[in-house]
Amino acid sequence: MRNLINDDGSPFESNELQTLHSELDALDDNGRTEYRNQNASAIANHGAGKFLIVSGPGTGKSTLFKGRISFWLGQNSTSKILCLTFVRKLVADLDSDIQGDQNLTQAQKDQVEVHTLHKFARSVVEQNHGTTEWRFQPHFRIIGQSWKDVVWGDVLAFYARLDRSVYTLKKFEEQLHNAEFDESDEWRGLKDTYFKLCQFYNAAGFADLILRAKDALAENANLNESGCFIIDEYQDFNAAEDDLIKQLVNNPRGLLIVGDDEQVLYEKLKSGKPTLIRNLYQNNDYANGMLPFCGRSSFHITKSAGHFIQQNREAECIEKIYLPIKTADDKPKVQVIACATAPTAVDYIEKFVADNKAAIDERKAKLTEGEEKDAFLLILTLAKEVDFYKNKKFDGKKKLDELVSEYRAENRYFSEDYHKILSYYSLSNNPQNNFTFRKILQYENVAIARVHELIEMAMQNNQNFNDLDAAEIKSAVQKSNEIKTILETNGQTIEQKIESIARHISLSDKKRLKDDIERKSINQEEVTEIEHQEEEEAELEEIEVKKMGAIELMTVVGSKGLSADHVIIIGFDNVNMGWVTKNAFYVAMTRARKSLHILTALKSGGARQAHDFLDQLSDEHAEYFSYKKSNHAKNQLQGKQGFKNYLNSLNSRSQRRS
Repeated sequence: MRNLINDDGSPFESNELQTLHSELDALDDNGRTEYRNQNASAIANHGAGKFLIVSGPGTGKSTLFKGRISFWLGQNSTSKILCLTFVRKLVADLDSDIQGDQNLTQAQKDQVEVHTLHKFARSVVEQNHGTTEWRFQPHFRIIGQSWKDVVWGDVLAFYARLDRSVYTLKKFEEQLHNAEFDESDEWRGLKDTYFKLCQFYNAAGFADLILRAKDALAENANLNESGCFIIDEYQDFNAAEDDLIKQLVNNPRGLLIVGDDEQVLYEKLKSGKPTLIRNLYQNNDYANGMLPFCGRSSFHITKSAGHFIQQNREAECIEKIYLPIKTADDKPKVQVIACATAPTAVDYIEKFVADNKAAIDERKAKLTEGEEKDAFLLILTLAKEVDFYKNKKFDGKKKLDELVSEYRAENRYFSEDYHKILSYYSLSNNPQNNFTFRKILQYENVAIARVHELIEMAMQNNQNFNDLDAAEIKSAVQKSNEIKTILETNGQTIEQKIESIARHISLSDKKRLKDDIERKSINQEEVTEIEHQEEEEAELEEIEVKKMGAIELMTVVGSKGLSADHVIIIGFDNVNMGWVTKNAFYVAMTRARKSLHILTALKSGGARQAHDFLDQLSDEHAEYFSYKKSNHAKNQLQGKQGFKNYLNSLNSRSQRRS
């Protein structure tokens, strides 16, 4: 069998893929491993300047990246290599692997940089001090998720007559993502005002950061020091990000683009366009390659996921081979569990944790020592707050949080109180920072109309907030100075300092704040690092983790690029998973290595039946069970129909009681 490489850039023909699929599926375990390694090595050491790789979940793209990097470094080139992805854990893991590679010299390691796309864009814009049209002062800030609406409100304040339900931030961000702007007078004015405000605040949002980076690279070619590039997760790129990449990789010495159009997750989040990778697949300037074997997930999980994604495929999807690396294993089939209520589902999870406590404790220890990188258990939800497990009598979200907190590697998030105090302290250190000043005006509950007056006065006279002779400004500076003095006073406990600060500003959770300050003091030395961490955490809607806990509760989007021995998907019903795409569920399934549990809990947010995806699961590779909290009993049902019948009987009993 030939390697899955088309040198001429032509797409793989359907008939050939079907033949190869059958031949590869007929191989024994040794044959599969041998073919996988040979195919990956051929791709990694291929002479093509531009290469597109279609890579399904768990098919070894990280190993491919390292192989391609070694190939480029082995050509005795001094070209720097830049790897860009959306997944911060992949950045941390790949960078760690490269730095720990004994076969590379330190000089070679120094040639390789691994970043998220947004962190790279920020660096480019910082070095160029913005763009010629929209200059920034050094050390510009990022407008995080919690402040986007505030800034957009400041924009709309200049246009009081506009209908705010029409001229929304979401619509403006879509224009930024698509790099295509509405040319009406209203939208042109809003766009211009937004960029002027960003300049006044010396801050940028993540969406416009991409446009600014593309323009900065066009203005200053010296900002690009790399000759070889790896671009990951290309299926989730939007038009603006694609324009940035095109500007970046113009005439590269080496280019490897990797993606899978059936793993697209960011269509709604940031206008990701799977059409980009599909078009590239048809582009003869790129050699085409494919990774066919999943080495991450067990036999049954891989077969189930492969079967699921093949159902009702879009005609324009890139056809691909997706097979398990083993012909069989001792891991269980996919477990589909029917629960009568949310408390029953939570009990199932608690029992799973209790049954595996020794292994979880061992994983926690190894994660702490750096001997492992992946969680033991991922609990995946499609709704961030898990409100569907919460009612007047039962708070399932709280129970799951408590369960996870015991095994979390680190408390990654600082409280709102902590960030509030940080802003006051930061303003005292640098009262010329207009964006920090805007935050303080928000914390001080200054009326929006008055804030707008202050913004207009400052911008018209080319001043900073701090230059204005206004009572609100003087009060904010005075309070910031007082809070800084409290924080820097020696001889007081943290509790005493918090009580003193509480006499100046409102605090919602003093105990949590004490824990935060014990973990990271607010002082001159730490403030810059903490502010940068705050900006990193704002990247995308989800906070992706660099260091995993033994158990993690997160959304499917947040799990992108992650994996765990075991995965439990919750909310598998007709209500709470109603908006979920087929691609998102496919990604959720393929995070699992050894076991996958899919839970349907009736009465959760009004759920009365399983999600329609139930009918697209493989009969051969899934098992169906009921679970009862009263005796922790898990009873096997007769296939999908038995599963549906059980849920129907639960609904009937519930109706009779009511």
